[in-house]
Amino acid sequence: MGMIRKTLSVGTLGVVSFRSKKEKLRRAERARRAAEVSLQEEHTARVAAEDRSTVADKRARRANAKAARLEHSRRGKPKGRKSRRRARKLAKAAQVVAALEPIVRSGAQSAKTAAGDAGERSRRAGRRARKTAKRSLERAQVAAVSAKETAAPQVERLAARAGDAIEQLTARDS
Repeated sequence: MGMIRKTLSVGTLGVVSFRSKKEKLRRAERARRAAEVSLQEEHTARVAAEDRSTVADKRARRANAKAARLEHSRRGKPKGRKSRRRARKLAKAAQVVAALEPIVRSGAQSAKTAAGDAGERSRRAGRRARKTAKRSLERAQVAAVSAKETAAPQVERLAARAGDAIEQLTARDS
C-alpha cells in the first residue's frame, strides 16, 4: 500500500510518515478486533471450565452420598449374596471416586486459572489496541494540520497565478 509514500518516507529519512492515516487506523482497528476475539474466546473457555467444574463437583457429591448410604446399609448387614456383591462393588466405586476427587478438583482449578490468565492477556491486548488507535489518530491529526500549513502558501501562489492568468485573458479579449 502506498509505494510512493513509503519511497518518499525512506527518501526523506522519515520526514514524510511511513504509514498514512488510513493505514494506521486500519491497523489499529485490526488489533482491536483481534483483542475482542481473544476476549470472547477467553470468556467461552472460562464458561466451559466452570461448567466442567460444576459437573465434577456434582459427581463427587453424589459419590460421597452413595458411599455414606452404603456405609449405613453395611451396618445392617445385607442378607443375600447379590446384595453383598453389590455392596462390595459400590464400596470399591466409592473408594475410586474418593481417590479421584482431588485430581478432578485440581484439574478444574487449573482450568479456572488458565481461563483467568487468558482473560488478562486479552484485556491487555485490548488496552494496547485502544492506545495504538488513539496514538494513530493524534498523529494523523498533527500530520493533517502540518500538511494544511505546508500547502497554504502554495495555494496562495496558485490562486495569485490563476488571478493573473484570468486578467491576461480578459485583457486579451478586450
